[in-house]
Amino acid sequence: MSEDSRGPWPGQFAPPQRFLAPVPPPPPKSTRLWVGLSALAAVLLAAVTWLVVATTTGPSGAPAADVDQGTSVVTARDGRSRLTLPTQWKELPPEYRGEASVLTYGQIYQERYVMVITDEKAGFADFADFEETAIDSMAAMPDYATVDQGEELTVGGHPAVRYEVTTKITGVDALFWYTLVNGENGYYQVISWTLAERRESAEPALRQIVSTFEEIPG
Repeated sequence: MSEDSRGPWPGQFAPPQRFLAPVPPPPPKSTRLWVGLSALAAVLLAAVTWLVVATTTGPSGAPAADVDQGTSVVTARDGRSRLTLPTQWKELPPEYRGEASVLTYGQIYQERYVMVITDEKAGFADFADFEETAIDSMAAMPDYATVDQGEELTVGGHPAVRYEVTTKITGVDALFWYTLVNGENGYYQVISWTLAERRESAEPALRQIVSTFEEIPG
């Protein structure tokens, strides 16, 4: 295994920035949902500050579009789910993951990121209750986030719904896609995001990654 495959290469991530975290709204039924949103804002802010380093070339000087070659299966830290990710994607440093996240990976040069959060079914009346709580949390993101009507789909053999959220992070237009999965042993948020200006190229790639989500039987 090469040194690069074990973790981020030197200089991949910008140094932590000093900023004021958004003030959360009154907590909904599950505070873990808001924790996830705050973590997303912090990660995206760090990515935006890193844009000055390189967004059109990969670490070896190759065009960003050519960086992702091959895939690998990544298991969430709680052992309850997994995703298939491009091999060039790296786990984000601990300070950018968020307490509730069990998987947070990204490709900084392409501004593409994905996060998985596991929620216990016992914390909600049913999946509809979980979905309603998630929507409320999405709409409570900073800078007047807009949430679409949602799209029903199947992910990993389980019923799911995907919401698109548009918002601004420190004045930068951003896009989030929240895929809520009704698993056998839990509810899952599979959240992907990018900068709005990268939507055309990023959305199909992120949708494909989310489609590889699997709940691990337990």
